Amino acid sequence: MILIRWLIISLVFLQSLQAYTLYDNRVEDKIWKSGETLLAFLQENLIPMKLYYEMDSEDEKLVGDIRFASVCHILRDADYNVIQALIPLNEELQLHIIRDNNNSYSMSVEPILYQVEDKSFLISLDDVFSKDIVSKTGNFLLSVELEQMFKKSISFRKLRLGDKVVVFYEQKRRSGKFYGTQKVVAAMIQKGSKKHYLFADKDGSYFDSFGKKTDTSSFITPCRYKRVSSRFTNKRWHPILKKYRAHHGIDYAGPTGTKINAAYAGKVIFMGTKGGYGKTIIIRHAGGYKTLYAHLNGFNNAVRGARVKTGQHIGYMGSTGRSTGPHLHFGLSLNDRWINPEIKIVLKSGLSGAKKREFLKIVKEYKGKIEKLLEES
Repeated sequence: MILIRWLIISLVFLQSLQAYTLYDNRVEDKIWKSGETLLAFLQENLIPMKLYYEMDSEDEKLVGDIRFASVCHILRDADYNVIQALIPLNEELQLHIIRDNNNSYSMSVEPILYQVEDKSFLISLDDVFSKDIVSKTGNFLLSVELEQMFKKSISFRKLRLGDKVVVFYEQKRRSGKFYGTQKVVAAMIQKGSKKHYLFADKDGSYFDSFGKKTDTSSFITPCRYKRVSSRFTNKRWHPILKKYRAHHGIDYAGPTGTKINAAYAGKVIFMGTKGGYGKTIIIRHAGGYKTLYAHLNGFNNAVRGARVKTGQHIGYMGSTGRSTGPHLHFGLSLNDRWINPEIKIVLKSGLSGAKKREFLKIVKEYKGKIEKLLEES
């Protein structure tokens, strides 16, 4: 029923776009500006701001993270008023604003429809690694991700002509174009006679053929806590609220005043109040990582521009902003995209137990596929 409902919404929207393109030419692709907020967008377009103020805390956090340069689709009438707007919130969800026949607006969070393509390739290097990957796939971000994955096990400067690269990955496609980021499922780089493998487990973390983590993490859990009250998700249908939710972080619940520590060494780039997050600290780390600490009760010697060490006391757990109780909302981003903090904190050395057994099945499947491609080349 959910999928059918969204297909109907999409069809109506596309039909509206077609009609207005044909007769009034009022379709607009808007580029979200740096620093722009949803509240400012509503105000600028004379849309009731109560749509924003009536959001719950989780949705307010989500709309506060609309990415700079996101492409929004807007349908306007002849007077340039908004009829519908689709604003991407992440790779899975978008904000749908619509005006009904009574000129009343409503707003909801809906899934983004796309197709997932299973893709693979084998190349023998005849130039620079990244250039060869882009030449084969047209995907620069894929070349960057592969270099990040293998940087601990391979010196790319020592790769030679004829060395082989095999990659299996998933690529999203929306409206006939590549969309979002790809997911590498398995990859192998053969340097001379030695083969270097990496495989993704179900949580999206990479390990070698034996389930050992090659890129060990120094991130630590930022506080003591009684329980994890909410985990990371990009898209989940809430069976009680009857709507899609996203939660870009982990919520650690505990008493007000619990010490909050820096999860990794870095530089404080924000300290203050940040919308629904309340009192917040953001720290930038090496390698494109940032950590976010929200709903704090107060700060502790963490001024903007200061450098902090792993484990340094930076604040206190609280319930500021839009919060239902004392907890720390801890977010982790890589190159300005939210990722699951548990990947960097929990899985430090390797897999074990049932997770390892499931992972070894993935290894067996994709090693077979890799060897088949090599034999056919």
